[in-house]
Amino acid sequence: MIFTYLSGSKKNPMRHIFTILVCLLLSLSATAQSPEPCGTMTAYDHQQQDPVLAARYAAARQAAAAWRAHNPSGRIAGTPVLTIPVVVHVLYKNAAQNISNAQIYSQIDILNADYRRLNADTLNTPAMFDSIAADIEVEFCLASIDPDGNPSNGITRTSTSGGQLFGFFSPFFEDAKFDTLGGHDAWPADQYLNMWVCEAFPGLLGYAQFPGGDPATDGVVISYQAFGNTGTVTAPSTLGRTASHEVGHWMGLYHIWGDDQDCTGSDSIFDTPNATVASSSDCESSRNSCSNEDAFWGAFDPNDMVQNYMDYSHDSCMNMFSLGQKARMHSFLNSDPMRMALFNSPAGCNLVGVPTAPRGAHDFEIYPNPTDGMVRVNYLGSARPEMSVELIDLAGRVVYHYAATDYSYSLDLSVLAAGIYTLRITGEAGVSTRKLILE
Repeated sequence: MIFTYLSGSKKNPMRHIFTILVCLLLSLSATAQSPEPCGTMTAYDHQQQDPVLAARYAAARQAAAAWRAHNPSGRIAGTPVLTIPVVVHVLYKNAAQNISNAQIYSQIDILNADYRRLNADTLNTPAMFDSIAADIEVEFCLASIDPDGNPSNGITRTSTSGGQLFGFFSPFFEDAKFDTLGGHDAWPADQYLNMWVCEAFPGLLGYAQFPGGDPATDGVVISYQAFGNTGTVTAPSTLGRTASHEVGHWMGLYHIWGDDQDCTGSDSIFDTPNATVASSSDCESSRNSCSNEDAFWGAFDPNDMVQNYMDYSHDSCMNMFSLGQKARMHSFLNSDPMRMALFNSPAGCNLVGVPTAPRGAHDFEIYPNPTDGMVRVNYLGSARPEMSVELIDLAGRVVYHYAATDYSYSLDLSVLAAGIYTLRITGEAGVSTRKLILE
């Protein structure tokens, strides 16, 4: 792994330049290892050495946990979808790195599709995860007003000679985030999600700051070769999923495997299966590296969730967040002061790629799934709650019917045989279907 914590390097870059060089040479000569594509934990471990920042991060986690305890579904019913104003700071050393507006727009489109579960590749989500794949109910737009109150397209462009690490930008120095270090100062973190697009150290695709950190460094950094799905993107990071991953960190998510090398770690999410290490291929969909799953899964042992945006799979494999991840993200959005302030940001919106989510499958939470018989259904939409609920077996027969009259209800399916069923819900908003596994 290339990125390791180097104490004090942000405040005194030259102090550890020799150590950095030695680490880099050792890493590059170790052909059995690949550079770490996400530097979020590197930046976090570095900041944890500061007692003030460590206390801030701990307070943010505690506040989020308290919010989840009072809001177990992870979403306050009836609240509007949060649209987050984004500013993209483009840092370029040559014309190729000065990415086009079209490339930036493509990334905003992708974030909106991925976070509303409107991405076209949802069909690739395995049946065992389909029912817990979540519409995060968060959207993004480029800001229309800058911090001084002037009209803006939500994009800044800075010609630079590069970062502090041999001309590359990195989480060692946070240099992309400061005018004085060749980057661009953050716009107020309580009004904007700052995204810096630049030439990152080779192998690094991006990194983010968890909730609770320093406002001056809050946001995400993405390589210009992994931002959006057009222009300068380079395989296998051609579908904009690096930003989906890093924004997940920015909202409080850990890596899906818990950043360890065995089955003892955890990402603190009940419905994401444990995994030994990160996925690093196109799509290891049959991999099952751990069997010590959360009680949520009962006796069922699911495969590793390599399709999750918080793994290291190739962009073509990633296609989902889980309901548990949604709850964690909303707990930080609703408890961290900087994230909460975004609900009332004066930054405005250039409506690039902001979707209108259809009524239907995305408006339901159905859990647990798989289930031993008792299923909870929550309807999150605004249509009338009177609906017909049917369970259909693999032969196409309706084996269970329930007339729903409320937004939340439980189904007792314990008398039915174990197997795979389709849950069909019909109401004034249309028809929604979900796979349901009964053990």
